[in-house]
Amino acid sequence: MQLKGKKILVTGGAGFIGFHLTRKLLELGAEVTIYDNMSNSKPENVKDNPKAKFIKGDILDFKKLLSLPQFDVIYHLAAQVVVPYSMENPAIDFETNARGTLNVLEKARKDKSRLLFASSAAVYGNPAILPTTEDYGFHPVSCYGLSKVVGEEYCQMYTQQYGLNITILRFANVYGSRCHGVIHDFLDKLQKDPSKLAIIGTGQQARDLVNVADIVEALVLASDEKAISKTYNLGFGETTTIIDLAKMMLKILNLTNKTFISTTSSSWQGDINTIWFDITKAKTELGWTPKIRLEDHLRTLIVERKMI
Repeated sequence: MQLKGKKILVTGGAGFIGFHLTRKLLELGAEVTIYDNMSNSKPENVKDNPKAKFIKGDILDFKKLLSLPQFDVIYHLAAQVVVPYSMENPAIDFETNARGTLNVLEKARKDKSRLLFASSAAVYGNPAILPTTEDYGFHPVSCYGLSKVVGEEYCQMYTQQYGLNITILRFANVYGSRCHGVIHDFLDKLQKDPSKLAIIGTGQQARDLVNVADIVEALVLASDEKAISKTYNLGFGETTTIIDLAKMMLKILNLTNKTFISTTSSSWQGDINTIWFDITKAKTELGWTPKIRLEDHLRTLIVERKMI
């Protein structure tokens, strides 16, 4: 799809991925509206995309959502994404991720919009097959994963029953500038005290870490008609243990053998052991290949923080 001149809504557009996507869409000449309740987003992510229109609103505010102007394309990124929080607050997690997605689908149905839905590796749970393909099936082990399954199933229903043009995109572990998560958690800890690094869990949990710039490229490519009614894994296609990630950081910071690494014997409820995506489908059908290697961008993030 040619996005120039298209009216595009980005729910969660003031969040980490939303900021980078909005910036790219504006570069491509789209008219972008950010819709975000700012509960987990940063004001600078709105300020730094001044050409986008910003509406403070919640996807659970059905009346407000439906009263927005008509859009050609909706990128639905707004979500509750913290697994431990979902286990402690399953009802709130459900409201945001399942009911919120249903509300966005109703907005898309009203507008006859093209919809791209951000799902997660959490729908697979702890897969027995690695790397994992899109047809592995749903086996969530967290309330967050289950709420994303419900969102996906609603998308499938709206495709079948209402003829909506929807694409489902399952994100692995997205990192980059302005993000939160394990990389920034580690860097925060090392900035405060470079002599030690505490890892929650065994350190053997493994993640498929993919850069946000590569994800944004995939999100743009997935707006094409050929991606309609399809589901894609978006990861780097490799897996890295958390302990190896920590060691990679220490090497760049010249802290190898200087920083004491400690781990806890257990992780949090609903945590996944290994995320490792088979990304053949996205490569073949979208013509997408992630380009940014983890170690290279870690160095960039560390320089951004003036740590070296």
